[in-house]
Amino acid sequence: MAEIFYTVASDLHRMARVAGGLVQEIDFEIPENPPSLWGGIYLGRVVETQKPLQAAFVDIGQTQLGLLPLREGKLTSVTHGETVLVQVTRTANPLDAKGVRLTRLITLSLGPLLYTPFTPGLSLSKKIKNREFFKNLLPLLPEEGLIVRFGATESKHLLDLLSQLRKEWETIQQQLAEKPPFCVSPPSNLLTRVLRSLSPSDTLVIDDRAVCLLTKGKGTYAKEKAFDDVCEETWDSLSSTTLAMPEGGNLSIEETKALVAIDVNSQGALKHVLSFNRSAIKECLRQIHLRDLGGKIVIDLIGAPQELAPLLQGLTIPSNVEIFGLSPLHLLELIRRRRRLSLPQRLKLQIN
Repeated sequence: MAEIFYTVASDLHRMARVAGGLVQEIDFEIPENPPSLWGGIYLGRVVETQKPLQAAFVDIGQTQLGLLPLREGKLTSVTHGETVLVQVTRTANPLDAKGVRLTRLITLSLGPLLYTPFTPGLSLSKKIKNREFFKNLLPLLPEEGLIVRFGATESKHLLDLLSQLRKEWETIQQQLAEKPPFCVSPPSNLLTRVLRSLSPSDTLVIDDRAVCLLTKGKGTYAKEKAFDDVCEETWDSLSSTTLAMPEGGNLSIEETKALVAIDVNSQGALKHVLSFNRSAIKECLRQIHLRDLGGKIVIDLIGAPQELAPLLQGLTIPSNVEIFGLSPLHLLELIRRRRRLSLPQRLKLQIN
């Protein structure tokens, strides 16, 4: 269960997802700016293939061509001039001149469900315990794919979500006769992304009556400002590279073109090295998700840890984070898929 707070100003919309007394996710948008391309689905045309890169450049009707892998999963390789249905998985990065990244493995998300029409079969989060319930509840057609994420409740409400996802996919397929480049499903704005991520146990509080009406009963209007002191403090912390840890000490987070470096400092709060490092990793994982950090990430822990397993004991590792281990320099190495600029980077570009 999470509490989502959505606060509205004339020039800025912000959301915060709070669970366990901590802000776990935060995001924003400037209403007058066009929404990010991330998640948008387009009918594009292949204008060039680069075998050395194993990629193709696709015209999706934007100022820059999108980069698409030649082969993905069991899909056949694309060819020059071919019309392809693609989805934006990573937006352009003006800081390092990287363009839009595309995929043909379309994914539609709604609540805890991910509908994957090009990756057949039912996949369940490893953290789900009653797996047979979901297998029996969600029968799929041979050509359908579905991922059930952790947090899904054992409810027949999931069938309604699956039905809605199927209808959305049918609507997309009905537009494949259009002439490329053509936007089949535009990227969602912030409010739509929040609504699509809601689970039945979540609550949504909005401090603007007009915006609340757009939720069709899913949100609750509040006269007072939705963001409390905890949300505002978290928002303000995004502009800082040094963050205090709950158990004492701090983290220093630096983003470079090559990777993200996180330095752990005890500042006299060190009592037990292993326990302190474990707490530091837990906070690092929260900050990585909170700030939407992606790519290669290294964490410089206290001391010189020799084994990985004790450091991760009792920690929940997000499914989109892959931990590689400890380097010879005793740096904890991990990777998280980059979808767009990090939240601090977007704030600098769009607000300052």
